[in-house]
Amino acid sequence: MREFFPLYKAAEYLNSEEHKIPVLILTGFLGSGKTTFLKKMIASPLLADTAVLINEFGEVGLDHLLVNAIDEEVILLDSGCVCCSVKDDFSQTLLDLISKKEQNKIPAFSRVVLETTGIADPLSIYHLLVNDNDLKQYFTYMKIITIVDGVYGLTNLDQHAEAIHQVVLADEIVLAKADLAVAQDLRELGERMHALNSTASISQIGLEDSPDFDLMLNEAQTDPGKNTSSKEIAISVRDSPKNGVQHAGRYSSYCLKWSDPVNWDDFEAWLDRLLFVRGNSILRLKGLLCIEGESRPVVIQGVQHSFYPPGHLPEWPNQEPMTELTFITSDFSERAAKNSVKDVFKIESI
Repeated sequence: MREFFPLYKAAEYLNSEEHKIPVLILTGFLGSGKTTFLKKMIASPLLADTAVLINEFGEVGLDHLLVNAIDEEVILLDSGCVCCSVKDDFSQTLLDLISKKEQNKIPAFSRVVLETTGIADPLSIYHLLVNDNDLKQYFTYMKIITIVDGVYGLTNLDQHAEAIHQVVLADEIVLAKADLAVAQDLRELGERMHALNSTASISQIGLEDSPDFDLMLNEAQTDPGKNTSSKEIAISVRDSPKNGVQHAGRYSSYCLKWSDPVNWDDFEAWLDRLLFVRGNSILRLKGLLCIEGESRPVVIQGVQHSFYPPGHLPEWPNQEPMTELTFITSDFSERAAKNSVKDVFKIESI
């Protein structure tokens, strides 16, 4: 049963801004590098007293940072942060964290970082923080940081209204994977982002770079309330991608699982063909592979046509070798993905 923060304690917070906990919203389109950025945030000593909320479309891997479960909904990270998943109600999740903190069930925290799903419009979360009376008793809006993919950012802005919304709403924009992008594309992307949001600060980072979290966390918020009407006006003017595609209901997330080991060369050939034919529709693909001759899980993850070098986990989750591929797609169905796997690998049951 959920436990609620005692209402009689609300008066202690209502008239004392110093007690309110700032909430930083971390957003960015699918595959932009949000989770990589978040992992670097969590690893920083500056965020040791942070509550991390994850609301991802599909599965998120922070397993290597976990130490132990505090309860079924909250985990303690190696850095001292607490982390939980936003499954249904963002506002209730925040209030539950306050309740657990006050009852000493979780470590004290002085800020909240929320990582949104890659297709989220952060305006709804912003509205909650600045307008919900229950949340305003304990929390205050800090800023929106939007991560933009230096390689696929222009394509995302052209094709996905959600990517535009995330840029328009940002207080700060971080251009990720800058070391992998073409210089001309970076310049054009910077111009596009500035045209969409001339007030946000824009910085660039490469895959191995560490952002300046001290500056991000401690710089003064010049306009802490962020005029909501101006945000909505900006979105209404700029929310149409160049090709005019409608996106409602286009995204799907599914996971294919099977236990039969696969040959690495066969898998690589299948993936190359799949991405050549349907790469634009496969916005995100990540998972664990059970490869012939490998005792450990092989980790793969990529965005559209680009994939990181494969890695390994030290052991199998639940000690059960199994291939698990999580797809986040646009116009590429689970049935089509299953048929492709069955045809190539001759697997009967997925």
